[in-house]
Amino acid sequence: MRRSLVWSVFVVALVLAVSVAGAAEKYKGFERGEALITAKELKQLMDAKDPKLVILAVAKTVDYRMGHIPGAFQIWRPDYEPKKGVEFPYEGMALDREAFQAFVRKFGIDNDSKVVIYDHKYDAPRVWWMFYLYGKTDCRILDGGYPAWKKAGYDTDILAPDLPKKPGNFTATTALPGWSVSISTIWRCKTSGDYQLWDTRGTKEWTGEKLKKGAYAKGRIPWAKRCNWPNFKKPVTEGGKPTEFKTAAEIQKVLDTFGFDRSKQQVFYCQSGVRTTTEMFALYLMGWDPAQLHNYDGSWIEWSYYHKNLPGSGAILCEKCGK
Repeated sequence: MRRSLVWSVFVVALVLAVSVAGAAEKYKGFERGEALITAKELKQLMDAKDPKLVILAVAKTVDYRMGHIPGAFQIWRPDYEPKKGVEFPYEGMALDREAFQAFVRKFGIDNDSKVVIYDHKYDAPRVWWMFYLYGKTDCRILDGGYPAWKKAGYDTDILAPDLPKKPGNFTATTALPGWSVSISTIWRCKTSGDYQLWDTRGTKEWTGEKLKKGAYAKGRIPWAKRCNWPNFKKPVTEGGKPTEFKTAAEIQKVLDTFGFDRSKQQVFYCQSGVRTTTEMFALYLMGWDPAQLHNYDGSWIEWSYYHKNLPGSGAILCEKCGK
């Protein structure tokens, strides 16, 4: 009888230990897996009618009107970028603190709002990055984006929700130092062994075969290494766009393959500081110190602008043309 009791206690303890271990398991093995949210978790928040939930669909108008998550507000790049010529002679930069604060308050976003951001390709991390830049560090990205929501079979809508009658009280903080860096940091990457500079663009942009709209020259920053953003994601369905983040183990293999050094400062550039944030977010998920992650917001648009407009100054070097 006593042996049976001891055995029963042991079995119960073992079951509890396994349950606790399972509960403590982080999403996909990420140190900061809470920065992602699954379609199922989002649906549960919506069904509970959580009053603090705000969903932002980072989507072009045509994509949004073809179907979106019910209650999601549409935003797109021109909404959270200053107009060309207002603050900068080129496009693609982030809004300043006051402008970003006014923009997101329109959607009823408070300091304690549960903001969920989703996209159709790679724009959600850019908006997450901007919230983080101005002090709201608890926003979450829908893993898999809209394709994951569709795959789960949940309802969609084609009508846009009305904006709240009362704006939110979100108060943007002073920009987080180093989260966004200028061209001077790119030059520091050339001479300092403490930095790694990553080009997150596609092959043809890297080789100079392709000039995307908005840029002023073809080419790349000569001392950068290339690691294209899709290395960190995978399609939700076969043949689809890569919208779902790979697991921590899979991403670690990518980091090892390309030679990411955790002891160094990581600087990222693309066309306009959007694709960069996919890689920043991936490293954030992996537990990297945010203080060592840096987005060159001006990216290739700014770099190529100065290359074209300051010829012979020695300020800019483009590998494609050698000037």
